[in-house]
Amino acid sequence: MKSSKLSFLRYLLIDRCIRNKQNPYPSKMYLLDKCRDEFGVNSPSTIEKDLQALRQEFDAPIKYSKKNDGYFYSDPNYKLLGVHHLTEEHLDALNFVETFLYEFKALPVLSNFSDAVDKVLDGLDITKKFNDGQQKQFDNFIQLEKSIYSKGNELFSSLINSTKNHEVIRIHYQKFDVDEIETYDFHPYLIKEFKGLWYITGYAENREGIRTLGIDRIKNIEILSDKTFSYEHHNVNFDREAYFKNCIGVTLKGKPQEIRLLLSPIAANYIKTSKIHNSQEIIREDKDGVEIRLKLVDNNELRSIILSWGNQIEVLSPFSLRKKIGEEIKQLAQKY
Repeated sequence: MKSSKLSFLRYLLIDRCIRNKQNPYPSKMYLLDKCRDEFGVNSPSTIEKDLQALRQEFDAPIKYSKKNDGYFYSDPNYKLLGVHHLTEEHLDALNFVETFLYEFKALPVLSNFSDAVDKVLDGLDITKKFNDGQQKQFDNFIQLEKSIYSKGNELFSSLINSTKNHEVIRIHYQKFDVDEIETYDFHPYLIKEFKGLWYITGYAENREGIRTLGIDRIKNIEILSDKTFSYEHHNVNFDREAYFKNCIGVTLKGKPQEIRLLLSPIAANYIKTSKIHNSQEIIREDKDGVEIRLKLVDNNELRSIILSWGNQIEVLSPFSLRKKIGEEIKQLAQKY
């Protein structure tokens, strides 16, 4: 373990000892004994240096009591990594974050992790600084759009553990509008969210390649406890940052290509503010609109975005995408 990390872990231990109301005024030897048991520290000078570092680097109000032969905080509310010394502006920012955490904790897919979120909220120590009335004020002017329901959330924690621990899992999977349930011996690489739905990407042994499965369509999973994997097992050089780089959503079929779109002035105002994709570049801009270039795989997710803008977006190229959008518009017009 790096010395800087080890030092910080000692600081946390010393802080807990000083704040321990069941054993107030810990002596230097008491702190040394605790650090020896936990970290193998044998030198009293190390404790002295740690106490000084806490004073200088973290503004810890550590004082020594001759009467009690031990250390204490002159500010009884002090806590290492606490928020009590932050400004009102800092506390407002943290309270804003707290509101987000409360909102996201309610998402169905995160229900299995609500205890963990509660611990984070407790660690922020915000509720001690803001009364209930003030918290409600934040709730009154912050509103998040969230998914009302998501299937598969009961499997989420198991899938995260398997992905983290490189466990091979057996997935029983049912596609939309198909009665048959498929079985995959699956090496999970990455869990991804898109528009409120969650997906897992990994190597499927029966397909001998990488596949992405909708978690909401997984019926159940089995942990194959005798099997773990590494990318080298099947000659896959998986790069989580690059895999979906030229893709909107999760559908990866075909190679990325240059896509040119003509945006009306109305669409351009929105799309310049919130890009369709990171590859977006402005080619030209005039009173008639804005032409942009993207490098993307042509998939349903991209076409859905284009169609959602109606006549505010025109596909200039490639011809194959322009043709697909045209055919979709014709079929749509027939329904009206």
